[in-house]
Amino acid sequence: MMQNNKRFFPNKLPLAAAVTAAIMATPAIAVDFHGYARSGLSTNTSSGGEQTCFGSGANGHFVGRLADECDTYAELAFGDQLFSQDGKTFRFDSMVSYEAINQGNDYQAFDGADDVNGVDFAGEETTRNNGNPYSGGEVAVRQLYVSGTNVIESLPGATLWAGKRFYKRHDVHQLDLFYINNSGYGAGVENIQAGAGQFSAAWINFDKQESDTIVQNNKLDLRYAFPVGESTLTLAGIYGMADLTDEQEAAGIMDEDGFFGTIELSSGFMGGFNKFVLQYATDSLGEAAFANQGGNASLNAPYYDGTLEKSWRVLNHGVVKLGGPWELGYSALYSKGETYGPINEEEPTRLSVVARPIYNWNSVTSTALEIGYEDVHHPYNDEETDLQKVAIAQQWSAGPGYWARPVIRAYAAAFFGDQAEAARSEGIDGDIQIGAQIEAWW
Repeated sequence: MMQNNKRFFPNKLPLAAAVTAAIMATPAIAVDFHGYARSGLSTNTSSGGEQTCFGSGANGHFVGRLADECDTYAELAFGDQLFSQDGKTFRFDSMVSYEAINQGNDYQAFDGADDVNGVDFAGEETTRNNGNPYSGGEVAVRQLYVSGTNVIESLPGATLWAGKRFYKRHDVHQLDLFYINNSGYGAGVENIQAGAGQFSAAWINFDKQESDTIVQNNKLDLRYAFPVGESTLTLAGIYGMADLTDEQEAAGIMDEDGFFGTIELSSGFMGGFNKFVLQYATDSLGEAAFANQGGNASLNAPYYDGTLEKSWRVLNHGVVKLGGPWELGYSALYSKGETYGPINEEEPTRLSVVARPIYNWNSVTSTALEIGYEDVHHPYNDEETDLQKVAIAQQWSAGPGYWARPVIRAYAAAFFGDQAEAARSEGIDGDIQIGAQIEAWW
């Protein structure tokens, strides 16, 4: 039973009435509200219990995200234009997110999935909230910033910003992979007209826990996007720099710098688009072209010997129309890395190929089939492991098309390969997993 701990204060009623009257007496405030959400339920019809998922929003879904999402996640964004005069505008934007990584009960507390709620000292085990059906919810402030357009007289059309934000992210939706994601606290100027294209510059920081202290790592982010024929070529460079305090330098803490570069060619293709991407990362940003963080983490010191010192990635993805009611989302990537220490004889590699054809039956009903393959050699594994997935979903959405949302889907899926055989204690290779999920953005 939930307990309401809010107290009633009669002497506050006049103030509340005055505030209410003031709000009612002023014109309605139009606040922009947008966001993203997903949630659902699932079961394993062969082995019982909830389905097993192999990807996540943090790590990506390299066999595709359809029928491979076991969490509830939402982003709620609120913003408004606060000033507009003589072509100059200022606006405020904010976003909070909620995630519960287990499909628990009606009530799930905002107490953090990784918070310890029990310790078995004899068995040297800890119990965390992500195993508690009434706990495990996490809330985070993801964005909180102000932007001003046309406020720098010498840079017409440019936007000045400062605060915490998602900064010019590039992603593959069906993998939930953000291959450029330099987000966080920072400031910058974007969309500066420079020749045929637009230039953007930002300064964003990343904090790394280093034993009993926190090290700030600064990142200089430079972007230039310009037309090449009917396509757009984007050049992105992120340089990470350790910013140690005098005490941290005296303590001998490492101060590694690094670089992460991206070339992306975006083209219209078959009624949709295709994007071809080349990436290279080194030193403090060495993980960026292999992991699902896209330049977010600049490490003044490696986490462990298996941390990547270098990585590169080639990626091709898009969504196209195949004719009639058919559409196709597709992606193919290969990445390779080098570790700081000699963890394994073989270097880390990843190959991922995913295809999601969709047939639109009418304006609200469609069927999606997703087939995915991954072969990955993680730095901490002796051998590479593979995973295959076949998933089918019947969908009801607000309009036809690959991008139509919100959508309600009922799905069935099966996973095969090394990773499926190693899941749980008995493996789930070939098990039929079914579920229902909603996904929305607005």
